[in-house]
Amino acid sequence: MLAAGIDAAITVFGGFGLAMRLADDKTSGTYWTYVAICFFGVSFVHHVLGAVLFRATVGKFLLFTRVVREADAGRPRFWRAVQRWLLGLTWLPLQPIWSWLGNDGEPYEDGCGLRYVRSKDLRR
Repeated sequence: MLAAGIDAAITVFGGFGLAMRLADDKTSGTYWTYVAICFFGVSFVHHVLGAVLFRATVGKFLLFTRVVREADAGRPRFWRAVQRWLLGLTWLPLQPIWSWLGNDGEPYEDGCGLRYVRSKDLRR
């Protein structure tokens, strides 16, 4: 949860910061359009490219966790990382409903053939 919180903070602050730089002196509607585009852009770069290039987002890196393929613990492939990112975008708004229904756990755990593992377990 801490890694997800760090990653969310990066997306929120990065998205707002980038939108403020790009939408300087624009109307309110244009500003919020920039905010939405920047949120998705920062989130995509952070979660997809970070996973593919470094096997981790910043939050996962700080907590010594890596994203690997479930089958062979290899580096995630681009399209699998994109699928996992899109799956996460659907999970975020559905999480309160899932909890309200009394379900435990995360229905998307190990989604798209990718898993989170501790860094020290990869060395074995």
